[in-house]
Amino acid sequence: MKNNKIDEYIGASSDFAKPILNHLRALVHQACPEAEEKLKWGFPHFDYKGVYTSMAAFKAHCAFS
Repeated sequence: MKNNKIDEYIGASSDFAKPILNHLRALVHQACPEAEEKLKWGFPHFDYKGVYTSMAAFKAHCAFS
Protein backbone atom coordinates (compact mmCIF):
# COMPACT_ATOMS: atom_id res chain seq x y z
CA MET A 1 0.00 0.00 0.00
CA LYS A 2 1.57 3.29 -1.11
CA ASN A 3 1.56 6.49 0.95
CA ASN A 4 1.69 10.03 -0.49
CA LYS A 5 3.95 11.13 2.37
CA ILE A 6 6.64 8.80 1.01
CA ASP A 7 6.28 10.48 -2.40
CA GLU A 8 6.80 13.84 -0.67
CA TYR A 9 9.84 12.52 1.22
CA ILE A 10 11.44 11.26 -1.97
CA GLY A 11 10.57 14.48 -3.80
CA ALA A 12 12.28 16.55 -1.11
CA SER A 13 15.43 14.39 -1.13
CA SER A 14 18.68 15.26 -2.91
CA ASP A 15 18.69 14.64 -6.65
CA PHE A 16 21.19 11.77 -6.37
CA ALA A 17 18.95 10.00 -3.84
CA LYS A 18 15.63 10.10 -5.71
CA PRO A 19 16.30 7.24 -8.16
CA ILE A 20 17.87 5.15 -5.39
CA LEU A 21 14.88 5.61 -3.07
CA ASN A 22 12.41 4.91 -5.88
CA HIS A 23 14.31 1.75 -6.78
CA LEU A 24 14.40 0.54 -3.17
CA ARG A 25 10.69 1.28 -2.81
CA ALA A 26 9.89 -0.76 -5.92
CA LEU A 27 12.04 -3.67 -4.70
CA VAL A 28 10.27 -3.74 -1.33
CA HIS A 29 6.86 -3.86 -3.01
CA GLN A 30 8.06 -6.50 -5.46
CA ALA A 31 9.34 -8.68 -2.62
CA CYS A 32 6.39 -8.04 -0.31
CA PRO A 33 3.32 -6.61 -2.08
CA GLU A 34 1.45 -6.51 1.25
CA ALA A 35 3.96 -4.08 2.79
CA GLU A 36 2.38 -0.86 4.05
CA GLU A 37 4.28 2.41 3.74
CA LYS A 38 4.49 4.68 6.77
CA LEU A 39 6.51 7.72 7.72
CA LYS A 40 8.01 7.07 11.17
CA TRP A 41 10.65 9.14 12.92
CA GLY A 42 10.79 11.35 9.83
CA PHE A 43 11.73 8.72 7.26
CA PRO A 44 10.01 5.95 5.25
CA HIS A 45 9.28 2.60 6.83
CA PHE A 46 7.62 -0.44 5.34
CA ASP A 47 5.48 -2.47 7.71
CA TYR A 48 4.40 -6.07 7.30
CA LYS A 49 3.35 -7.72 10.52
CA GLY A 50 5.47 -5.08 12.28
CA VAL A 51 8.40 -3.05 10.99
CA TYR A 52 9.74 -4.80 7.89
CA THR A 53 12.39 -2.38 6.60
CA SER A 54 13.18 1.32 6.20
CA MET A 55 15.14 3.71 4.03
CA ALA A 56 16.46 7.24 4.39
CA ALA A 57 18.29 9.90 2.41
CA PHE A 58 20.96 12.16 3.84
CA LYS A 59 23.12 14.92 2.42
CA ALA A 60 25.63 12.62 0.71
CA HIS A 61 24.31 9.07 1.18
CA CYS A 62 21.26 6.83 1.46
CA ALA A 63 20.53 4.10 3.97
CA PHE A 64 18.44 0.95 3.80
CA SER A 65 17.86 -1.17 6.86
